[in-house]
Amino acid sequence: MRAVLHGFSRMPGSPVNELHQAVRALDVGVPPHLLGYTAVARMNPYQSLLYRAFGEAGVAAAPVLRGFDFNVLPEFSGMTRSQTIHFHWINWVIGVAEDAERARTKARGFLGRVDRLKARGASVVWTAHNLYPHDATYVEEELELQQGLADRADVVHVMSGATTTAMAGLLEVDPAKVIISPHPSYVGAYENYISRSDARAALGIDADETVFLIFGALKSYKGLHEFLDAFQFLCARSTWEKYRLVVAGHPDDDPDVRAFVDRCLLDPNVLIEPARIPGQKAQYYLNAADVGAVTYTRSLNSGAALLYLSFGLPVIATDTPVFREALPANVVRLLREPASLGAAEFASELELSAELAHATPPGVVVKSIAHLHSHKVSQAFCAELGQHLGW
Repeated sequence: MRAVLHGFSRMPGSPVNELHQAVRALDVGVPPHLLGYTAVARMNPYQSLLYRAFGEAGVAAAPVLRGFDFNVLPEFSGMTRSQTIHFHWINWVIGVAEDAERARTKARGFLGRVDRLKARGASVVWTAHNLYPHDATYVEEELELQQGLADRADVVHVMSGATTTAMAGLLEVDPAKVIISPHPSYVGAYENYISRSDARAALGIDADETVFLIFGALKSYKGLHEFLDAFQFLCARSTWEKYRLVVAGHPDDDPDVRAFVDRCLLDPNVLIEPARIPGQKAQYYLNAADVGAVTYTRSLNSGAALLYLSFGLPVIATDTPVFREALPANVVRLLREPASLGAAEFASELELSAELAHATPPGVVVKSIAHLHSHKVSQAFCAELGQHLGW
């Protein structure tokens, strides 16, 4: 029989097959609790890290590859002690709608499905990953959808206590149903055996260059043009120091993002790979860099920040309530909202972040996030969910 990795692509019988196999794979002596999760992100190991300790606690976590299939969970009531759906990103609910009325119809239909699921005895968990979907066309309808899901959820998971401050005016949540569980680090989740010199040799970067890195999907909310303006200003005024910007990630179809890619391609001080970066290739970009950038114009949480720190890179980040609380202060340079800075002031911030990087050994950076090791985070998150859901 040919080996097949279940849960990576929809096959006949999905998601029943994936849910059933997750239950069968646990050997805990008693019927497990069942947790299905959607949307499923395979390019980012975040969900695998978040659930890695769940099996130890008798919880079978399984992907629901097509979001609307979550309604099958109660069918497992005969072989599991409880059934829970964990919603992550919910941009797929409204998706591309013809108009605002159609967007509202989609949102109401989804919430009706959630109501019917709960009526059949299942529980609902939602993680607030973003202020609202990054590519939202109908923001008001997306916010209504989020509020409706938060109202129905048994648990709302946030990654920082400052989330409520950051989302003030956008979302109201009953504090009694909130669980605070941080974003786990990515230590051990990516291949990391290429040395700094080998990574730089592969990319054509000299030893004496200070390298800033923008890694991950390229989207307009990430302040791309503001960062490039500041970087180019820094290079133009620098007499002795050599600077390089490395950009690695898939651009979306936003004209501003496409214009950013074009600017990068024309700049001799910028290296860009405008494509999805496979996990085994990420180490080349991360190990070649000195500073990771998350100077976003709109953000709630950032997996990229944790990825940089996991590879020993100090971070330059926009000063937001969540970043201020969630990121270790000794290895992060916080700056005002990029749009409020001129290129000269932003360039000075880049210089200060470079000084921080040169003065901070990678081991110190990684040690600063030891408390965010994925197994620790997963164990604590599972335990808290169990308290709220009666596991």
